[in-house]
Amino acid sequence: MSDMHLFYWQEQLYRTQPRVLRLVYKITAAKTVAPIVSPIPALVSFDALTQAGINSQLGTTLEFTLAQFDATSMGADMFGGVIAMKGQCEKVLSMKAECFSASNVLVTRQCQALGLADSTVETALALGANGNLGFKVNFGNTPDMDALTSGTIVIEINWISK
Repeated sequence: MSDMHLFYWQEQLYRTQPRVLRLVYKITAAKTVAPIVSPIPALVSFDALTQAGINSQLGTTLEFTLAQFDATSMGADMFGGVIAMKGQCEKVLSMKAECFSASNVLVTRQCQALGLADSTVETALALGANGNLGFKVNFGNTPDMDALTSGTIVIEINWISK
């Protein structure tokens, strides 16, 4: 349910309420997803991203770097990407990521917003300098994430708007 129609007696109160951004993807083949609701303003991948792809998606230059999403960072059983928030995000709080395999095996990962490390396999979330988001999730090998041909991935990010 959206809170866009709520009336706040104080303008600043609206800006202190955490919002939840929920991205939901269907796994359609090995290392391939399709958004449940399309289009989602996010560039996601199981493999390394390109700097040109990151810059194009966000409309910024080097807000997130290739080293944060390189082949080492996006190694086996990883899922990650960047989300174009168009500068609306003031603060990012936390992320919870879930992967449901076709046999209903659930893998959950979570983190607070501590930033993305270069060339590191991790579950992490970061707010870019221009108000966009970057994330990586290390789902691990149970089930073998890279081999899944069906299932669902749900990413929930708690954030505060400007």
